[in-house]
Amino acid sequence: MSANATDLSRWIEEASPALVGGFVHRVWRVGERDGADERWVVFVRHHEQGDPSARPVRRVALEISLAGEASRLVGLPPESVQADDKKLKKGWARDSLPFLSLLRRHLVGARVSGLEQVEGDRIATLRVEHPVSAPNAETVTREGPRRLALQAELIGRQGNLILTHEDDPSATAALVVGFLNSGRRGRPFERGLPYRLPPARDHEPKPATLAIEVAPDPETLALGQAVAAQLKAAAVELLADTRVGVLRRALKKSLKRTLGIQVKLAAQLKEGASADRLEVEGDLLKTNLGQLSRGATSVTLTDYTSGEAQEVTLSLDPAKDPLENMKARYKRAKKLRRGAVNLLRRQGETDAQLEIVRELLEALEVLSGDDEDALGALEARARKEGLLPKAKQAPKRKQQVNQGPRSYRTKENHVVLVGRSDAENDRLTMRIARGNDLFFHVAGCPGSHVILRVDSKRPPNHESLVDAATVAVYYSKARQRGKVDVHYTPRKWVKKPRGAKPGLVQISNFKTVRAGGDQERTRRMLDSLEREGDE
Repeated sequence: MSANATDLSRWIEEASPALVGGFVHRVWRVGERDGADERWVVFVRHHEQGDPSARPVRRVALEISLAGEASRLVGLPPESVQADDKKLKKGWARDSLPFLSLLRRHLVGARVSGLEQVEGDRIATLRVEHPVSAPNAETVTREGPRRLALQAELIGRQGNLILTHEDDPSATAALVVGFLNSGRRGRPFERGLPYRLPPARDHEPKPATLAIEVAPDPETLALGQAVAAQLKAAAVELLADTRVGVLRRALKKSLKRTLGIQVKLAAQLKEGASADRLEVEGDLLKTNLGQLSRGATSVTLTDYTSGEAQEVTLSLDPAKDPLENMKARYKRAKKLRRGAVNLLRRQGETDAQLEIVRELLEALEVLSGDDEDALGALEARARKEGLLPKAKQAPKRKQQVNQGPRSYRTKENHVVLVGRSDAENDRLTMRIARGNDLFFHVAGCPGSHVILRVDSKRPPNHESLVDAATVAVYYSKARQRGKVDVHYTPRKWVKKPRGAKPGLVQISNFKTVRAGGDQERTRRMLDSLEREGDE
């Protein structure tokens, strides 16, 4: 039985205190698109003193499922969503679903300000806000809204997710930024239009439908874990039922198609039996060619093949002369005899396929949806017999072309080069850079190698050093931390240890400069990019 508004109220009572005040760290999707097991995860981290650049002290996941009877919106601990599984994280990061990309662009880095329920309904609103004091506040304000809301409508057979913002003072409601599953008939969504709640239904409070006697606890999130476990099991059953239903429909469609082919083949074989008659007609025309005239539509001749004289009327093509009419009958008879062999072969194959389809349908009727192995074997056999479309193969990832390092210019017109990957970092530092060029890297933080070209006739001043260090901060994990220490040293003092992994180097005789947190300088450097399309 699906959850109701009272269930949702209890879930939010537990999840809201655990989420509010935290910052959205990641967003990902689990399961197949539009499947019963598809879930959306908004991963939130709380930091010391509410500072996103400080050490995280707690992590909480908000799991959202829109799949009918398995729909839910619950708070979960990190281990319940496998948040630290490195292999899964790589797969989630490669998910390029447009709506997921939209959520990542607008939600990541924002602070959760509330999780609310539309009173008496199965609709929840997750509110977030990009703080004005955040290091990237100018970027957020310039490129997108500051206050946003994720509307989760857990209604109907397939719910909706709608991302809205409230920064437009002229709007009478939150404006739609993007949506998943769109609206139902008569309730379409469109970006830039005000978001409207679905038509009101019976809001009379009803008892919770899920038999879970666990009290909401924002610390342990015990209710969310119990709900997730129960509804995931329901999703598995629903998925099995869906899988059986899909297979049954495919086999019945194949049965109908095969029966149609069988009828057509029988008709073609019946037509093939007329080859003897066509040859007799051709012989009759051949015998009486002298009596035929061009342009006639029919002719009546005497046929003696049966031993007795019989009057036979033959239709003729007036566009053809008597000889061509005769040859057309011989040609058609020859074609029918030649095709009869193939028709008999195809008829045998069709009869065998019809038997297989009926056998698989009978096996499916007695098969339990819980028997994944038997269901998989039946599905594999149906696909092997050509009764199902071939399984989709994951598209091959395109090999990234080596585009070379990014190239920027300081205010004093010195060239700054930035590596795009670990392998390119090695190539930039160990092969492209000259001995007196300056190497930059954020102290104690992963990031790209940055090289400042040095001209002996015009050495860089302090401003150029800060410009290069600013680029190093931007292409590092310290981008959001404000001002940080950046080490720099001539390239000749950079060594790569034997056997070290790509991108790992050791530096000596280095100096330190403070950089980062200056939005105007960062924007000026990024705008100086010399290759279009890199940013």
